[in-house]
Formats: sequence, structure tokens, C-alpha cells
Amino acid sequence: MEHMNRSSLYTLHTYNVYTNNLLLETAAKMTPDELTRQSSPSHGSVMHLLTHIFGCEFYFTMECMNCVADPSEERLCDRSIAELKECFSVLNTTRENYLAKVNDFELEEEIAVNLGRGEFTLPRWQFMAQSLLHSIHHRGELSIVMTGLGYPLPTLDPILKYIRDSGQVFP
Repeated sequence: MEHMNRSSLYTLHTYNVYTNNLLLETAAKMTPDELTRQSSPSHGSVMHLLTHIFGCEFYFTMECMNCVADPSEERLCDRSIAELKECFSVLNTTRENYLAKVNDFELEEEIAVNLGRGEFTLPRWQFMAQSLLHSIHHRGELSIVMTGLGYPLPTLDPILKYIRDSGQVFP
């Protein structure tokens, strides 16, 4: 892919908000023990994996906006599903506002981001895409983990969102 423009990133953003909300609604049905039980092969528990998803989206979004991401802000959302929902809500609004004003030229600008193993320079749109696409991987993992705990996620296919948004009903 040569590049993603603002419109493409906004489409990913709206899908991301939709699927994260479905994920958090399902997680809200879980008991504290189920949320914190060792069940995720990558991050230990459902709650830690949800917090990781938020942390990555937060970090990369802030970097794209030229804001220094404060790691302590990421950890504020590691207390409850209700607090995590609020953190995602604030982040979603922040990202939506950014995507409403950023232009495609700015998205092509190269920025340097520290990935823990060094600083890497890529176009801003690629880091924004990372903030949105990384979560897909972990939602797949959570689908398996949460189903195993008795809380299957609803279908997260984008086509179902598009059908609903168009006013049609999927049987």
C-alpha cells in the first residue's frame, strides 16, 4: 500500500470504535475473577490485554499528534471495565478530532517514534494505522479467550457494521 489518506484512516477509526465497544460491552458481563484470571497467552488476563489494546492505541495516536505520550496515563485504565470504557471514549474523541483536522500532506510527513527497541521514522499515517490495526490482532485473541471463559464476542466483521450503518438489517 502506498499510503492511507485521512478518509481511509477515519473509516478504520469508526470500525475500531464499533468493535472495541462490542468488546467492552461483553467484558463488562465478566466477573472480576474472570477478567483477571490467567487466560491470555500474550498478556496474562483479559483485563491486561484490554489495557494493552488501549495503551497501544493511546501511544501511537499521541505520537501522531506530536504529543508526548505519558505512560502513566495508560495505566490509569487498568482498574475496571467502566474506567477503561471512559479512557477509550476520551481517546476515540481525541483521535476523531485529530482525523477531522489533519490533512493528507501531514499524514505523509515522516515522524520518529520510539518503539522500545529504538527510534524508527515512518510516515505519520503508518503510525496512525498501527494505532488502529494492532487492536484487530488482539480482538481475535480475546474472541478465543473470552469464548473459553463463557463470554463469546458478537461477530466483529466490518460488513455487519456497514450493513447496519446503511439502515439495512442483517438476518
